[in-house]
Amino acid sequence: MNDQKNTAGHMVVWAFLTMILLPMGAASSSLQKEAEANNLRDITLAPHELFVRQNINGAGGIYEFVKSTTEKADGISNIDKGKLPTNEIFIFNEVRIGFSDGLALNKAGEALYESKPSAKFRNAEFEIRQGGRLVFNLPVASLCNNYIGTSTQDDFVILGSLCYLRDDADFTWSFKFPSGVAIPAGGGAADNSYGEVRLRGHRTVRKG
Repeated sequence: MNDQKNTAGHMVVWAFLTMILLPMGAASSSLQKEAEANNLRDITLAPHELFVRQNINGAGGIYEFVKSTTEKADGISNIDKGKLPTNEIFIFNEVRIGFSDGLALNKAGEALYESKPSAKFRNAEFEIRQGGRLVFNLPVASLCNNYIGTSTQDDFVILGSLCYLRDDADFTWSFKFPSGVAIPAGGGAADNSYGEVRLRGHRTVRKG
């Protein structure tokens, strides 16, 4: 995206944060107090992505892709324990779901995630929940582009509205498969499946 679009996007997200999320108490008590005490002078927004890549062998039913045991690992996941750090709300409206199969074990950090999704994976739903709140739910089929674009941006699906994950609160990312449908168990030398989810948007950060 060019600078003009980045600037416009920043302003839209800032308005969403300051005019909707903070007034409705959507942040942690720490961030709410920070915003109220300093009139937002010490808070800004920065472009950010949340991402997780992992083996999905045997995934079926309601498969929790991100949960409280998810660990942060370079190049694999930048989410730790299924929550965001205090004072870091994440606001997003772009999603990319990727798929790779026919690989050896322990290749989550090497897969390209540019394969056409298998029918089993494509027909699942992707859902994000935080506490009792449904953050987001769409069919995987709507979130997997065919990777025929000319840039990385073409691989992301742009949502029609902004979604958010509040700071310092547990959340889950899940794939919900049709009844009786599951990814093959794999486990051999070249029959393992991997999934990737990337959310693109902005996070709050403290100045300085």
